[in-house]
Amino acid sequence: MFVEFFTTLGIRVQVLEVSVVIGKNAFVQAYAFLPTGLTLYKLQMTEQEYSAWGSDDFFIKQFICDKIGVIGNPADGGDVIAPIMTNTDDARSIHNPQDLEAISSLQTQLDEQKKKLETIMGLLVKSGSL
Repeated sequence: MFVEFFTTLGIRVQVLEVSVVIGKNAFVQAYAFLPTGLTLYKLQMTEQEYSAWGSDDFFIKQFICDKIGVIGNPADGGDVIAPIMTNTDDARSIHNPQDLEAISSLQTQLDEQKKKLETIMGLLVKSGSL
């Protein structure tokens, strides 16, 4: 049996297993249903984190969110919260601000690589290598 909860960013998380070394630490396996696909996370809890856990089940949800980072925080009461979206004025799909920043950065890198490749190809053609 697994425990399921949602985050403030609308990400569904399934806690599959919590293995405990009594008095020492714990190991948590959880699925995160990210927009990019299903991802399995294997998270090791330190002794200090294990001590802080106590009997608070919400701690496990917060622990998972803290370790994964990009999924937000546990939603209150496990309610479904709609993902935060930003509508853009260009032809792209709707993405959150972090996605837009990553896409922009990747596009800039691709443009720079394309310019370098065109320069190299031009030099190869001029030298008769191609």
